[in-house]
Amino acid sequence: MDAVQKQNAFESFLAQQDDKSWSEALDILLPLVHPVDQDATRIWFSFWPLRLHQIVQESDDLAQTVQKLELRGGYRLEKQLDSSLDFLYGSRYWSEVHEVVCAHAEGSISGEGSLTDQIQAIAQKIASKLRVAESLVIGITAVALMVLQQIGTGAFSATSVSPPQRKSSPERVLRARSRKRGGLLGFLRTVDARYRVTFNEQDKSACFQAIHGQDLSMAAGKDERDYRSIDPRRIGGPIPFQCRVANCGTCWIGVLGGKEKLSEISPFEKERLKYFGYDFGNSEQETHPPIRLACQAKCLGNVSIAIAPWNGILNVRRFSSQAASENMDVPEERNESLPTEGQVQS
Repeated sequence: MDAVQKQNAFESFLAQQDDKSWSEALDILLPLVHPVDQDATRIWFSFWPLRLHQIVQESDDLAQTVQKLELRGGYRLEKQLDSSLDFLYGSRYWSEVHEVVCAHAEGSISGEGSLTDQIQAIAQKIASKLRVAESLVIGITAVALMVLQQIGTGAFSATSVSPPQRKSSPERVLRARSRKRGGLLGFLRTVDARYRVTFNEQDKSACFQAIHGQDLSMAAGKDERDYRSIDPRRIGGPIPFQCRVANCGTCWIGVLGGKEKLSEISPFEKERLKYFGYDFGNSEQETHPPIRLACQAKCLGNVSIAIAPWNGILNVRRFSSQAASENMDVPEERNESLPTEGQVQS
């Protein structure tokens, strides 16, 4: 069997994996991931779900699909792989991860163990090569296999990614994320307290302030710097928004650090996350999950977040089939204007 055939065989193995198998694998693997990347890994898989890729790939009319699902922003992983990895600490090891995953794909055939087994086997090779703890590379290894499944072995092999130059240790990153509000007698001040919200840990200026009890979306709107030139959805502040009442789903975020310093998620917010199809990274039991709607999450301390590069409604198909079987009305599409052709990444 030549290299091309082996690559196709491994790609075939990955093609058999669905959202359920990935969810089951992550349930097993996440406890083994270093705390610096546990929530980051969950967030990445929520930002880049297999379901989104499959909907786009299977679409006969992408423009119609984009309109139906109200997709806005950068929803194509292959066009922004670099930036998609930025908030993962393990991205610093991407060069080695990419090399080992490519070699594994060339030397493997389908049926060699479960998805979990494959990820662990590759992570062990990477950890040995880098002489680092396996916990630091399990998350990024899982991400790499999902990237491979979505963009294919050929594109993955040709991928060139510039990993961020992180000088901090994982422990230092965790300390920074857990840093409490300083100031003399600060513990006596709560109502008028101001907190730091970081939205890019690689850029010291990428932050804004939130007063105690203020939702993150409204707080971000006070940042008057130009973000619209970076992302047309960012019409006011670094966090995209349209409504600020959980109607549009534009402001969804991942919480890298300080999720317990946000208000508890409400039943209403949970339902909205399910409606938009953003809840892959959340469990029903969590009071402070890593995926939130910024307009519903009130700030009670310093937090570090990652901003989703796209928004939309992934479960329109579910509602449509449910409506057909139960003679229900399909939820009405909102009237907000769709982005222009130049604003939609296809």
